[in-house]
Amino acid sequence: MAVPAGLVALTVLAVYALAYVFYGRRILEQKVVRASAERKTPAYTKFDGVDYVPANKYILYGHHFASIAGAGPIVGPAIAMAYGWGLPLLWVIFGNVFIGAVHDYLALMASVRHGGVSIMTVSENVMGRRAKYIFLFYVYAALILVLAAFMSVNAKLFAVQPSAASKAMIYMPLAVFLGFLLYRTRLSPAASTVIALAALAGGIAFAVKYPLLIPGDAYHTWMLLLALYSFLASILPVWYLLQPRDYLNAYLLWGFVAFAIIGALGIAADGLTGPVYTSFAPPIFNGVATPFWPAIPLIIACGSLSGFHSVVASGTTSKQLANELDALMIGYGGMLTEGAVSSLAVIIPIAYAWSHPQFPEFLQHAAPSLLDDYEKGGILAIDKVQRFTASYGFMLGQAFNSTAVGAFMMKFAGIALATFILTTLDSATRLARFAWQEMLDWLADSSPGAYQLLANRFVASGVAVLLGLVLAYPNVTIGQKSLPAYNIIWPAFAGTNQLLAALALLTSALWVYAVLKARDMKTNALIQLPAWFLWVTVTAGLIWWTVFVLPTYPLIQKIGAGGIVIISLFIDFLLIYLYATGLARAKQAQVAATTR
Repeated sequence: MAVPAGLVALTVLAVYALAYVFYGRRILEQKVVRASAERKTPAYTKFDGVDYVPANKYILYGHHFASIAGAGPIVGPAIAMAYGWGLPLLWVIFGNVFIGAVHDYLALMASVRHGGVSIMTVSENVMGRRAKYIFLFYVYAALILVLAAFMSVNAKLFAVQPSAASKAMIYMPLAVFLGFLLYRTRLSPAASTVIALAALAGGIAFAVKYPLLIPGDAYHTWMLLLALYSFLASILPVWYLLQPRDYLNAYLLWGFVAFAIIGALGIAADGLTGPVYTSFAPPIFNGVATPFWPAIPLIIACGSLSGFHSVVASGTTSKQLANELDALMIGYGGMLTEGAVSSLAVIIPIAYAWSHPQFPEFLQHAAPSLLDDYEKGGILAIDKVQRFTASYGFMLGQAFNSTAVGAFMMKFAGIALATFILTTLDSATRLARFAWQEMLDWLADSSPGAYQLLANRFVASGVAVLLGLVLAYPNVTIGQKSLPAYNIIWPAFAGTNQLLAALALLTSALWVYAVLKARDMKTNALIQLPAWFLWVTVTAGLIWWTVFVLPTYPLIQKIGAGGIVIISLFIDFLLIYLYATGLARAKQAQVAATTR
């Protein structure tokens, strides 16, 4: 008997609500961090009008959510459906509640308490100065993979769905206009938002009707344009484009999640036609049998948890947090919202459309180019991105009993995905700039001139974009097909990203123990055990990928993505050693304090 879609959706929402109240507020906020509205945040104490700017909590929540929610929560689960829908859904929910949301919140609060510095600099305070630079190098390498993977995914999406590209071009001046209304006029945030949302609705309608078509090799043309955009967006003041664009994006993304919930409830009585379980090791990476454990973190990169979030939280969000009590909604709640994208907007729709008798008819009307692949190999034969957009549109079409609505929502899903990716691209470039500047801060005293040259925002952003472009631009050949680079960069990006999450969560756990002195055994276990489970899983997964999958890749990717992963594994064990020594020092200090 098929499991009702509505039952799955309601279960997910109930778990998230309970986790937010009991785990997030009562344990993390009140017992561990002891957040207070009385403490001044770095947005006030270090205000500079460029990066340190206090923001309305709803605006900042939108900016943060839009920044962290890249292609990962969509593309990863769409790939992971090869296991059936049961195992990916369990991984998403478990990761959200016990790892991802905890990781995001603690990274944000650790940064706030240390003046808005990155989680890498926080590591210096608990593990020593060497840890800071080692961690910074690791994060920088991971961010280059983020840029490469998302640049490739976005260029592919714009090439196959020009309406998403059209919307993106409309969005930029609209975001600048919203920033002007919010910060340079006397209009209230509510009035500014209403005006911008009305313009956004018109922009979406225009984009659907008038897609932006690029003649010739659209994919590689978009790759170059996206690289230029990432550079420009990363050097502008945060209030000028990044913050208002992400805030405006958040409404689009909330609408995207809301429609997914409406769609799931609209088909509540219908069963999911996809299998709960197919195989523990289907051929996912280059035809290599890919075991669910330990490989799942290499597939579902962000929907369950993400190390990139700690860099966003401590890199940009902490510099804009106006009140410590806002952090729970932004950090813990932001991760749960991203989890809802994976579970409600990707896993349920694909599981519903999988072998639904009316799905081929929908494809014939809304996306005839996909029908041939579907008839040859089922839904898994459709490209990951289009697998998601088609299933999302089909679910909404069934909920409203209208194929036309479904076709429109399929395009809307592509627009939403482009929104996810673009926000991650420019945020990742800005964060890579911060990491580059922090890596070179030792030059500031010994050679101020060299530091000013190498660490200025133009050079720092340009280096990151160029490195990402070098990895992402060449096509790769898989099974005699020439495909975009994200098809093989993805597991390298996902693995280093998830390993970053484990290292950042362990750093936060050490901060809780050594600095906050929250040493209750049960509370620490809730943080430490998931962190160690994740570290073991991702480390094993990356070793498996290096041994079995990397040898099947083209030379440039063996050198590029493979080299980054191998270096990351070396840094991984080095940071674990520094973590152990930092923990030992904290325990020695505790013993010394109690024996005085």
